[in-house]
Amino acid sequence: MDDRRGLTGARVLVRRLDATPDLGAVAAAAPGDVVWLDSGLPDGAPDTAHERARLSVLALTDGPFATRFRHEDRRAVVDVPPAAGRWFGTSRTEDRGAFAVLDDLLDRTPVLEAPVPGCDFALGWVGFLGYELGRESGGPDRTADGHADADLRFVDRAVVVHADGRAWALTLVTDDEPAASAANRAWSEQPHAPATRDGAPDATRGLPAAARGRVPRGAYEAAVEACRAEIREGNAFQVCLTTAFAVAPVGREARVAARADRHLDEYLRLRRADPVPFGAYLRLGPLRVASRSPERFLRVDADGTVVAEPIKGTRRRDPDPARDAVVRAGLEASAKDRAENVMIVDLLRNDLLRSAVPGSVHVERLCAVETYASVHQLVSTVSAVLPVGASRAAVVHAAFPPGSMTGAPKSSATAIADRLEGAPRGVYSGVVGYFSADGSVDLSVAIRTLVTVLDERGAERSRSFGAGGAVTWSSVAADEADEVETKTRSVFGALGVTADW
Repeated sequence: MDDRRGLTGARVLVRRLDATPDLGAVAAAAPGDVVWLDSGLPDGAPDTAHERARLSVLALTDGPFATRFRHEDRRAVVDVPPAAGRWFGTSRTEDRGAFAVLDDLLDRTPVLEAPVPGCDFALGWVGFLGYELGRESGGPDRTADGHADADLRFVDRAVVVHADGRAWALTLVTDDEPAASAANRAWSEQPHAPATRDGAPDATRGLPAAARGRVPRGAYEAAVEACRAEIREGNAFQVCLTTAFAVAPVGREARVAARADRHLDEYLRLRRADPVPFGAYLRLGPLRVASRSPERFLRVDADGTVVAEPIKGTRRRDPDPARDAVVRAGLEASAKDRAENVMIVDLLRNDLLRSAVPGSVHVERLCAVETYASVHQLVSTVSAVLPVGASRAAVVHAAFPPGSMTGAPKSSATAIADRLEGAPRGVYSGVVGYFSADGSVDLSVAIRTLVTVLDERGAERSRSFGAGGAVTWSSVAADEADEVETKTRSVFGALGVTADW
């Protein structure tokens, strides 16, 4: 135990659950905000993907120690309940950068041991860091539109499910706060297995929606050519160019007819259609985030081993097995896609070297093809070792935003993309995941992600879906636009949304 943090007997109380809970049902029944980090794999997924999908975490924010950190309009807001004041101080607003405040909060967080072998989540901070925080690393000076640039919660209650079906309820107790600890002990003894929702009526059926591209397809293709011109001039090697589709909010009558948790119902449809290692559903204040990401940004083990697994190179699967094999082989043989991936691997090697022990950065695998329910993709793995006591916030800051969503070199590529896109990306292109109290971190890249912002009445103010791809000198504008359409189908297809651009 670290006495510098003023703790007496702080620990994780763990209870093995008798049955595997339906985390969707638990999320629906939760009274407050939730962060559901939802891992899954389709049948026949590659062996290399199983490690990434071994754990699902449903973090609840209604506990007595639950603390909130959000960064909005360039200011940090920290909301601290009385029971957590000995660690995090008083509620406050600060004119400091997000990563500086996060570093301070992680340093104040009680050091807790992982309670279950093979489960590297010991409670801690969960939520998202949005793409616009890249301004703190020399990126474009923007803020998100309509929501915070970051929203992380220190959670003292969670339900964790292993891929093999084992499940546990985790909660925080400490001798210094007997009343709060008693409340958490009582919560731990609850069943945590409400009736399953998988067979529930689908609230989105009969609620058709259209998605309108922020720019027409022709304008996106012109932007691809502008990227190629910048590459020809030597201003970048690769630019990750994106756009967004605005999904028409559902009308009032349809909302009344739908269930109150319609966004969660939408997410359940997505996860049934497309299991991925880094699915996520976030209900955070006015935000509803439904992510079907297959990509890990960074994982840091408690012992200081760090791993990045960038994805570059994607092909839509064909329902005919013979044709699908041809598609897969074409991706594997593509010089253009391999070049995209290798450039980002080099970028990540540099990003990790800023924090890692010199000489410890290694490429474990390069341009391996992995197959999922809707796509084939090229995945690489880069690993490194951190110095003892390395700041987890500093490690993430040094590699942020994810290189697979920027291009290379990062500073010039992000400037080019920002000028051509002309709008913030928000949650999309940022990261989602956790900073565990045992020192481990696991963050996904927020791609294939539907973001909904509600107004003060709970009506949908906006709904957006970002998509894009890496532009290199060998890119063909029409092919890049086709890749955008492929990525929209991974989410829109399951929801019955029609995209028009």
